Amino acid sequence: MTEVSLRTADYQRVFAVLDRCESVRTVSEFRSRIVTAMTEAFPMRVATCFVGDRFDTQLSDPDATLAGAGSWESKRSDYHRHWARHDVFGTPEARRHLDAGRVASLRDLRELPDESAAYVRDYLDAFQMRSVNAMQLDLPGTGRAIVGLFDTDENALGPADLAALRLLARQLSVLTRSLDAEPLRDVLAPLTERQRQVARLVADGLSNAAIARRLTLTEDTVKKYVSRILAATGCSSRTQLAVDVQRQGLRPG
Repeated sequence: MTEVSLRTADYQRVFAVLDRCESVRTVSEFRSRIVTAMTEAFPMRVATCFVGDRFDTQLSDPDATLAGAGSWESKRSDYHRHWARHDVFGTPEARRHLDAGRVASLRDLRELPDESAAYVRDYLDAFQMRSVNAMQLDLPGTGRAIVGLFDTDENALGPADLAALRLLARQLSVLTRSLDAEPLRDVLAPLTERQRQVARLVADGLSNAAIARRLTLTEDTVKKYVSRILAATGCSSRTQLAVDVQRQGLRPG
C-alpha cells in the first residue's frame, strides 16, 4: 500500500469525528453518533453503520443506522430482504482489505461474485451511488462495526481521504473496544431518595461510619440501608454498586 501524506484538513476531519464520538458509552449510542459525524466531517452524502459478531450475518443487522439517506431510507427493507447477503463488503476480497487496513473501497475490488455485481448494478446504481467505501472498527469481544460511506461522485474520496479513514479507524477502535454492549441501566431508579443519598456516598468511597455522620444516622441504620440498596439494585457488593453508580456519572450534589 502506497504511503499517502495527510493534509491538515485530513487531520481536522479525523479529530472532528473523534470529538463527536468521545462521549459515547454504548454501542447503541455509537452507531447513532458515528453516521452523522461521518457525513459532517467527510464529503459523503450517505453513511451507514452495521454491527455484528460474525461477517456472515453482520450486514443483515436490522438495527443498522443511516444518515443523509434521503430516499434510500425507504429501500431499507428491500436491502435486508434481497441484498444484505450480497453486499460487496461481505465478499472475501473486501474482508481481506478490511482486515488488512480497516478500509475498503469498491474501486479496489476485482473479484466480485455475480450476486454482488448485481447488488452494485441493480441497487447502488439505482441511487447513483458511485463512491462506495467501508471502514471496519473493533467492538467488545468479537464484535465489529462496518461504517459505510456512499456518494454520487465516484471521486468523492481520494487517496488522502482513504488514508485519513485508516487513521480514524485505528483511533476510533481504541474507543469502540471498550463500549458497553447495552445502555447503562439507571442503578438508582428503584431506590428511595434517602437510599439514593446513601448509594451516592458509597460510590464516593465513604464507610458506613462516615455515611452515618454525614446523614446524621446510626451506623446500624446505614448498614440496613446498604443491604436494602444491594437487594433492590441487584448489586452483589458495595464495590459493584460503587462502580455502577460511578459509570453513570452520578454524584452527590
